[in-house]
Amino acid sequence: MKLITAVVSVSVAALCAPVHADFLVPNGVNAPWVRGVNGPSAYAQWESFTSVAGPNTPGIGPTVLGSFAPGAPAFNVWVTGPTAVRLGSGNIYSGNAPMSVAVTVPSFGLGGGAFTTILLQTRTQGTEINPATMLIGGVAPSSVLELSRISLGGQGAQVETAWRWDLPDSQGAYTIAFSSGGPFFSLDAVAVDIFADIPAPGAATVLGLGILAAARRRR
Repeated sequence: MKLITAVVSVSVAALCAPVHADFLVPNGVNAPWVRGVNGPSAYAQWESFTSVAGPNTPGIGPTVLGSFAPGAPAFNVWVTGPTAVRLGSGNIYSGNAPMSVAVTVPSFGLGGGAFTTILLQTRTQGTEINPATMLIGGVAPSSVLELSRISLGGQGAQVETAWRWDLPDSQGAYTIAFSSGGPFFSLDAVAVDIFADIPAPGAATVLGLGILAAARRRR
């Protein structure tokens, strides 16, 4: 029993090690807007969490250009199930079962004539996110980019990933849902950017056809 306790202690310690983030900053080249310059757009980031069930207020931001839709919820990250704990590092950790997480993203409610880009960036430790579960209302990301990977010496890896959606609407809010691929999952940091645009009629047609083609390829 003492040996098992020692192993678990080492495992949790490995999943708490702070490492600098390599998160992307939208700059007009890697994304269709510049963070803090072009709007309507918003940005929020969590480097630690205060509650498993939320609400968790962003530690950085939110930075908002424009006006959210009336009644739009606040940015939030919370665990939807099952049992998880908050570690002393500020991470949220599940050692018994896969953990499910939701991220609330307020939006601008510009309607069906607009397009929305959402960029979610995650830093996890130990077990990784199951990419098949990363969805917004049942829609998978348009693109996924692994930003960095650092081995945790037999306890999995610290992985930073950028998940991007290009959506053919502008709702009042979005909910991003995802789950880990198993237990021993530690959520270390989350960043989210959202950008809305009403393109010129010709550009809207081209973008709409591109989104339709991408949807057909996924099916």
